[in-house]
Amino acid sequence: MTTLTRIVNRLRRPLRIRLVGPSDQTAAALHGLAQMVNRRPDMADRRIRIDLTIREKPMREWR
Repeated sequence: MTTLTRIVNRLRRPLRIRLVGPSDQTAAALHGLAQMVNRRPDMADRRIRIDLTIREKPMREWR
């Protein structure tokens, strides 16, 4: 990755991700997201904002 690419990635808006659900599903989604980011060289030096909301009720009850 070139220095210019790193500078451009720093200036870009953060990638925003919102995870809502039960703790086990949210943890699994966060783990999968971490693996995806780790495998992609274009995500190096990219800011990522993750909002987590843990809700223990089934999805159909809180929609």
